[in-house]
Amino acid sequence: MECLSPNKLQEYVDGGLSNMENAIVRDHLIVCNKCKLEYDYYDRLEQFLNRADYMVPPVIIEQNVMKQLFPRVPAYSSIFAFIAASFLLVITWIYIYFDFANNSLIQAMQMTSDNTSNWVGSIIKVISSIFSGVYAVFKVLNALIEVVFNVNVGVEIIGIVTFALFSSILYLLSQKVFKKLKGSDV
Repeated sequence: MECLSPNKLQEYVDGGLSNMENAIVRDHLIVCNKCKLEYDYYDRLEQFLNRADYMVPPVIIEQNVMKQLFPRVPAYSSIFAFIAASFLLVITWIYIYFDFANNSLIQAMQMTSDNTSNWVGSIIKVISSIFSGVYAVFKVLNALIEVVFNVNVGVEIIGIVTFALFSSILYLLSQKVFKKLKGSDV
């Protein structure tokens, strides 16, 4: 009789043979010492692999795996994006909630920024300038919607819709930038 192939022995150890094939392999192992030795090897290997000995990996291996899975650049860039989005959300909410064109808080901030030369004053000036232009556009859009559809939506609603649109675009752009940063392994 011909000796058994390693695949046939492995299937026998795994229990993947039919009853007839099982009987043939079992009978062959009784008479063939070479195949019996190979079967014993596969059987010991199977028993070893079935034992669930879990070992805690060394710390250096865990650190290397974590570095590969979560590089630092996306983590820092994600934090930066979160801070920028939060800042943008707060500023936009303040501008939508208050009517800054007539609010004394903004006028006080603008006067303060006129007298200071720091970067905060510059940011306030830029935001105020942008708001003035955007507020005028919102008023025009509101007037246009009122004339065309005979509905007074309100500048605040237009501002919220525009903010949602702008935030979505900003989010999509930041995702593309972060993917490029992650791909460059900086």
